[in-house]
Amino acid sequence: MDSTEMGNSTESPPFEFSDYTQRVIVAVIYLIVILLGTVGNVLVILSMSLSKKLRTATNIFVVNLSIGDLLTCLALPWTVATTLSKNGLPFNTWVCSLAAAIQATAIGCSMYTLAFIGLQRLLLIKWRASAYRIIYTPRKIVAWLVVTWSIPLLLTLIPPLADVGEIGYNKKYHHCGFPSTHPRSGDYDLIIALGFYPLPFLILILCYASIWRHLCHVVKSTKHPKASAELSMGESVATENSPSGKPAPVRRGTLRRSQMSRHQTKVTKNMFYIVCAFTLCLIPFGICLLVNGTEPFLPYAYAILVFNSCVNPLIYASKHHDFKSVFCCILRCKWDNIPEPSDFLKRLISNKVNKPSISTRSSAEKPFQVPEKTDTPVTE
Repeated sequence: MDSTEMGNSTESPPFEFSDYTQRVIVAVIYLIVILLGTVGNVLVILSMSLSKKLRTATNIFVVNLSIGDLLTCLALPWTVATTLSKNGLPFNTWVCSLAAAIQATAIGCSMYTLAFIGLQRLLLIKWRASAYRIIYTPRKIVAWLVVTWSIPLLLTLIPPLADVGEIGYNKKYHHCGFPSTHPRSGDYDLIIALGFYPLPFLILILCYASIWRHLCHVVKSTKHPKASAELSMGESVATENSPSGKPAPVRRGTLRRSQMSRHQTKVTKNMFYIVCAFTLCLIPFGICLLVNGTEPFLPYAYAILVFNSCVNPLIYASKHHDFKSVFCCILRCKWDNIPEPSDFLKRLISNKVNKPSISTRSSAEKPFQVPEKTDTPVTE
């Protein structure tokens, strides 16, 4: 026996996620994500549709993020079935391919949505309101949302159509994803990794670093005596230029800008929490993609990645006051207490109020069914 044969004989067999106990653990994580993520993201989308107070540019991107998370949760049951199956793929191959494509597109959409939220927060805080309104018109916001879906969708579908990789049942890990048996599966994984993560992460880092630097500058300037003197001088000049000579409008504007600045800072912090949560969930999966020998941990890393789909609603419920109040109203069925109800909710409430109850109808019909008592007997 030569050295080549000896090397081949001692070579370890290729890894397969065959331990059924571990597969059950991963499937349970998926089920938790399905339950919590579906309920939480439906609440986010429903809140946006019922309250006009939540219809801001940032929250439109937040709802887009929730739609992506909801699609991930709705596609996961097929992965659960394949993970628990002992006899291979339990349904048609195209179903598994569709579920894998939806999950990949939704995760990529989440990445680009978070990046565009960071860019939107940066422009809102640092730019003038007039310039911001030019960029974030309703039509242009729709265009931004189309981009968040188009890029991951094209990156997911075009390579398999060009015979670079494949989407379907991965026998190695017993789940719906990208089969590693394809000759060019490595190229496909590289396309997905480079197309989904570096550019959005670069945008996120640059935007939030710039926001942090700007907020630190604002805090220092408000504490500096010279800034206070310049603010007073600015109010004096505005008072002189005012026809009435009253400084009250300037003071109200200054207070309003200060309140808006605090509000925008709080919203930005909440979005930063979401970015941190997504990053923490993504890091294990990224390590498994880049480091050799981490194949046994890859199913758990992917389960941690999709677990992010149920984390965002928890952040909204705990950190975002407006979402929290609307969530409470929906869960308690207190529709009248929803702040700034939408036209759709107003119609529902008005129809409920105007619709007579059974007791009201019976009391209204009672004089016609039972005649008044008279001296003559009543005949049918």
